[in-house]
Amino acid sequence: MSGRRPAPILFAVWAATGAACGVIGDKERLSDAQAVIADMKIGSSDQPAAGLTIIGAVDPADRRYRVGEPVSLSVEVNRAAYVAVLRVMPNGATTLIFPNRRHGNAQLAANSPLRVAENIAAEKPGVALFEFIASTRGDSWLFNRKPQEAADFAELGTTTRLIAKDIVTSLRVGHGADTASSHLALRVEGD
Repeated sequence: MSGRRPAPILFAVWAATGAACGVIGDKERLSDAQAVIADMKIGSSDQPAAGLTIIGAVDPADRRYRVGEPVSLSVEVNRAAYVAVLRVMPNGATTLIFPNRRHGNAQLAANSPLRVAENIAAEKPGVALFEFIASTRGDSWLFNRKPQEAADFAELGTTTRLIAKDIVTSLRVGHGADTASSHLALRVEGD
C-alpha cells in the first residue's frame, strides 16, 4: 500500500455496498457461495462508534486486476485484535490467506496497516471476494489455522455455508469479545 492509510470513508462504502443483496460496487456481483461469507453476522451492534472496526484495502483503488497480476492487499484495525483474511472464489473455494506461513501471528496492533501477503495473484477471471475478520479474543480456529505442508495458505474447502457457520460459532459472537468484519471484491479480467 505504499505507506498510505485507507480512508475511513472507504470502510463505510464497503460496508454499505456489501449488504445482503450481494452487490459490491456498481458492477461486481457476488456468487451465492461468496454472498454466504459476505453476509455473516460477525460485527458487534453494541456501541458501534466505540467498537472494533476492521478495514481492508487493495491497490489499485478501482479493484481491477488481470489474471496473474499480484494483488496488493492490506488490513487495519482501530484497536488491537486478532485478524483473519479469507479469499472466496465464485465456486466457493475458500482460502485463509492471513494468518499464513510467512505471517503466522494473527495479532495486529491498533492503527498499524499490515500488508497481508506478497504472493497473492489474481488467478481466474471473475470476482474474488476478500473477507476481513477481527476479534479481541484469539481463541477462534481462524487465528490459529496453519497451512498444510509446503503451502503458503490454508485451504478451507468450498462449502461456504458450513464454513460461515463454523466461523461465527468459533468467534462466539456476542459472548464477551468484540468482533468486526468487512469485505471487498475485486474484478479479475482475462488476458
